[in-house]
Amino acid sequence: MPRVRDQAARRKLLLEAAVAVINDRGPARMQMKDVADMAGMATGSVYYYYDNVDEILRHVHAMAFDRYYTARVQAISNLADAREKIRTMVDLGLPRPQDEPLSLALYQVIVAKARDPQHSDMITSLCGEQRGLYQQILDEGVAAGQFRPVIPTLNIAQNLISLEDGYGLGLSTGNHDYDFGQARLLLLQAAAHWTQCPELLDDAG
Repeated sequence: MPRVRDQAARRKLLLEAAVAVINDRGPARMQMKDVADMAGMATGSVYYYYDNVDEILRHVHAMAFDRYYTARVQAISNLADAREKIRTMVDLGLPRPQDEPLSLALYQVIVAKARDPQHSDMITSLCGEQRGLYQQILDEGVAAGQFRPVIPTLNIAQNLISLEDGYGLGLSTGNHDYDFGQARLLLLQAAAHWTQCPELLDDAG
């Protein structure tokens, strides 16, 4: 059992190193040795866990899936009010400072691997799962009489994901036109407008 924990910790260390290398030189130039050097490990140790750079990049995708989908599912699982769920989704959909390296790395991988079917499938899955989660919450709010959508809930969900991506890119790349709080407010204002639910702004400042 201790060995399993050690292996999990090493994988995490290597993926964090890969994120740093991606943000330093881009995914197209990343080599296994770069990841090893960043992690302070021998190159052969990297090959023990990952066969090649592309496998590492796929695991970076998986890290982002856990951060932007799995973590949100867990965060709303004990919430009953659809309005509180939407606010929580927005809170976790935008990158905090500690999330920015992973987010920036993901954006770079998406661009570098845009024509790779496997990577395209992974980003499509991430976006689709997030969109489905938003739509589920919106439909719950409609059923509870909290939301009166002016456009289909699927469209609202897609718009919110697209806004998250846009503001998230700005936050991750140092756009000083807005900060996390301002981006959060703008997202909640959009959600409040599309759902005709001003209560979404109750804690938005």
